[in-house]
Amino acid sequence: MEIDKVEKVHSIGYRLKDAKVTVDQDFKFNVAGVTIEGTQGEVNNMPQWIGKILDDNKLGTLDSPDMITELKQALSKEKMVGEYQISTLDPHFYIKLKESMKALNRDDFDKVESMMLELFRMRRGKLVKLADSIKLNSELYNKLTVEENIFYKTIYDNSKEFEKQITGDLNEQRSS
Repeated sequence: MEIDKVEKVHSIGYRLKDAKVTVDQDFKFNVAGVTIEGTQGEVNNMPQWIGKILDDNKLGTLDSPDMITELKQALSKEKMVGEYQISTLDPHFYIKLKESMKALNRDDFDKVESMMLELFRMRRGKLVKLADSIKLNSELYNKLTVEENIFYKTIYDNSKEFEKQITGDLNEQRSS
């Protein structure tokens, strides 16, 4: 499966998850028979996509994670674990990060993008080495983002296929 398709599915799933929204202004909406209402000062749990609409329209404040801080922490952890280990990232880390980057001004966006690419390149290098040597297990799976899991499986499968192409006839001769 292609990474962009998996990412799209997970993005939709992420937006359906509940998030806390602080209501800034009273509202009541009825859309397709579903009523959503809030009173100023309340903190409500609602699907993230609804919270985003309220936030965009200044009716509420969506409590979203500080992804810049999470990125800095992830980068620091990745450097600390060393060359042959990989730190744990939330499965939706890159999805949330890219979503939060949309709100940044150009200078901040460039700085955050630079940090994101540094983290990405470090992890990609480690994943290539790991995928060339071990099959994905549950411990490793739980440390990776949804995109990294697809990448890992692709590298692993391609590496095994390449190995078969190189050693194919040798294995048959050895068994004779």
